[in-house]
Amino acid sequence: MRVLGIHLAKGFCRFAVLEGTVSSPQLIEKGKLATVDPDNIPALMDWYETQFRQLIELYAADRISYRLTLEPDKGMLATSEFPLGVLNLIAHQKGLEIAGYTKGSYVASKLGLGKDQDIYAYCDVVFGKRPPYWDNNLKHAVLAAWFNLPK
Repeated sequence: MRVLGIHLAKGFCRFAVLEGTVSSPQLIEKGKLATVDPDNIPALMDWYETQFRQLIELYAADRISYRLTLEPDKGMLATSEFPLGVLNLIAHQKGLEIAGYTKGSYVASKLGLGKDQDIYAYCDVVFGKRPPYWDNNLKHAVLAAWFNLPK
């Protein structure tokens, strides 16, 4: 089971591909892609569609997960919410399971840990430090994928 995890922020798409299980995950790949001009929304959505399709095909994803930003301001709609609509459409077209996780669902219990454990630090323990781009934004993508691995 391969899961593609996605986290979007203005100007960038971070992704991670994991396989295995929640208790024994393997990081296959991770990356940070710079987007095209966010002011040209049609071109930006075309870019996201192309990138999402390429990532799904290249890494043979069986499932897709993403971090969902709740209550974005108007300026964030085109850079975070609209692309997730494109991602959901692609998942539907390909018959792939897709799940969104909000900030509030990024909790240690999803990984079988005690509630006081720092899941971002735990990423370093399980996967090691993986520069470049091994920051919390990339870990949002890693964790989204990890949450969607089978038990």
